[in-house]
Amino acid sequence: MILPLLVTALALAQAPFAPASGRVESISAGDAVVSFAWQEGDEEVAAQVRRVLPAAVRAAGRWGALPASLTLTVHPTHADLERATGRSGNPWMRAWARSGTVDLQSPRTWTRGRATDEALARILSHELTHCVLFEATGREWRARGVPYWFQEGMASFAAGEHHEVVHPDAVTRPGPFLRSDPRVAYGTADRAFRELLRQFGEPRVRRLLARLGEGQAFAVAFGDAMDASLAEFESELGRRLSAVAALD
Repeated sequence: MILPLLVTALALAQAPFAPASGRVESISAGDAVVSFAWQEGDEEVAAQVRRVLPAAVRAAGRWGALPASLTLTVHPTHADLERATGRSGNPWMRAWARSGTVDLQSPRTWTRGRATDEALARILSHELTHCVLFEATGREWRARGVPYWFQEGMASFAAGEHHEVVHPDAVTRPGPFLRSDPRVAYGTADRAFRELLRQFGEPRVRRLLARLGEGQAFAVAFGDAMDASLAEFESELGRRLSAVAALD
């Protein structure tokens, strides 16, 4: 998967961006109603979003409920995306998820000038899965101490992404890798979440999300749901990834 489709980010809820000269419509997808905003010139992108959004909603819904009301905004350029999200200096960023909102740079202005339906469905699935996490944990999700690998790994898994590059240090210290090579941070998060599923199974992950929704800190919720220590899981994962790196 190419780098622009790997990258997303998390932030606290902000007011949705409204295009200055655009269109807004409502799309029903499952139990969610999506307020979809786009600008003139992106008619083909709008049609593509309508095609793939139901599948993206279903993929994200694997991990819980989406907000009953969502806003999806297509921004015509990367600069517009940065202004709307308040994020700059990340030229590879193509989308950004917040509580109940997803901002997307129009594929028309991606490097290739387009996206396949599969690629667009992946990136929307990824972002919407973040919205599921926000919905499960509430506005105070940052205070829960949710690890980066869980945030991004759950979204990556839901989107059906496949990553090759991992590093043991990125399990607990993703920051340096996000600045130097985001592929490592996202690849490690994906591997960590898949290992979590392999060891404990989906029902326990859903139980973990439920405990977060009850207000528990992530480490406490992890121990309750998995009957295991978060620190021990991350330590063992680091050892496994070190072994993988030694073989490469």
